[in-house]
Amino acid sequence: MKNLRGFTLAEVLITLGVIGVVAAITMPSVIANINERVNSERQANIAQKITQAMEQMRAHGLLNTKYASTDAFVDELQKYLKIAKRCDSEHIADCWPTEKVTTSDGEEYEVSKAKTGVSLKHKNNKTGNVGLVLADGASLIMTYDENGDNTLDVGSEVKASRTPLPVGGGKMKDFPYTTSVTGAIDFVMDVNGGKGPNSETINGKYHDIRSFNGAQFAKGMVCDFEVGDLCVKNLGTTYSAVDCSSNNSSGSDYTYCSMIPSERTNDYWAGAKKACADIGMTLPSRSDLTTICGAQGTNAKVPTTGVFWSNEEYTKNFAWSISFSGLCGPNAQSKSAYTEILCVGSN
Repeated sequence: MKNLRGFTLAEVLITLGVIGVVAAITMPSVIANINERVNSERQANIAQKITQAMEQMRAHGLLNTKYASTDAFVDELQKYLKIAKRCDSEHIADCWPTEKVTTSDGEEYEVSKAKTGVSLKHKNNKTGNVGLVLADGASLIMTYDENGDNTLDVGSEVKASRTPLPVGGGKMKDFPYTTSVTGAIDFVMDVNGGKGPNSETINGKYHDIRSFNGAQFAKGMVCDFEVGDLCVKNLGTTYSAVDCSSNNSSGSDYTYCSMIPSERTNDYWAGAKKACADIGMTLPSRSDLTTICGAQGTNAKVPTTGVFWSNEEYTKNFAWSISFSGLCGPNAQSKSAYTEILCVGSN
């Protein structure tokens, strides 16, 4: 009888150990690739559901007019879309699975602050957002652009579009995604029900919070820092004066002028108000400026020098400002002075 040879126990254990090490190294990557593909498929599925609902709206002549707000638009959308829960802007977080998310710039953001289109990186869209939980459990925060030119009639030409999304292993796939009927809306979506990492796309790496038509949580774009409930953007002197002479009275920027003599052309106070309005914010009041200045000891991002405009006039040619050097005292400043600006808003 020939001698039969098999594996020793030690050899079997060593082999199993090697297999275990290889699995430990490769499995996280495999799981990540699977999750990336599943999340992309869910994103495309949500986009198609919204598109199909809006296609039905168009067929019934409901996209040939502009809506006054996101709420008014969703009143009609929900007739064609299965919605399990709807939340207004003041209760937006009730329709989102987590209290906080990580934005595309790596910052932590409280979902309850995503109240307007400005909070989704649409600086001129100040209408209140609407939160939605679809029948399949997907969570959305939607904004409708009432200022856009996106009306479509029953017979309007509709163009379909495909979108490349990651499917793991560094590969992308073109998914059937949406059509031109959705041009008036933007939304963010959580495609996995809050399982994590509750993060937007960072450095080209897609996570579970996905964007439709460019919407993203906007902390990085708007706020340089926060003081209490104030979201503050420091524009410094990166703004221009407004021509407030009577020769320019028909221009749109002239609306920011206030009781300025006809010979006055360079009004930096009017320019400061316009610069803040352009990013969906306002010049702060003297009280707000004093509060911000008073936070110098607790917030390293608060300026410790400079003079900043308030939104309050002193006389027809002067407006109040606050000096951030020393005791945070008020100054009556000529409107033609090139003074620094902080813009404030609710984030």
